[in-house]
Amino acid sequence: AAKDPEAIDCLAGAYFDGKYGMEKNLMWAFELWSEAADLGSATARFKLGIAYFLGDKGVTQDKAKGVRCLESAAMEGNAESRHCLGYSEAENGNCDRA
Repeated sequence: AAKDPEAIDCLAGAYFDGKYGMEKNLMWAFELWSEAADLGSATARFKLGIAYFLGDKGVTQDKAKGVRCLESAAMEGNAESRHCLGYSEAENGNCDRA
């Protein structure tokens, strides 16, 4: 499959970590994660959410956008996103939402 979202997510991870002979390139990894998320990868959407929320992986922090990505990934069944959203709510004193 030419546009396999999970394969693109894996390739992004290789660029992010500089693995498998790939030169480490955070911006390219982020672009690939964006493409994978657009193609339906909940895992990639989770990684984008964390990146935006923390201002990590070479992107400017945008907590609101991060939460939106995490919520979308959680709705698609990504358990890590659900965990992060619950932790964030607990940190903000919203234990009933955690």
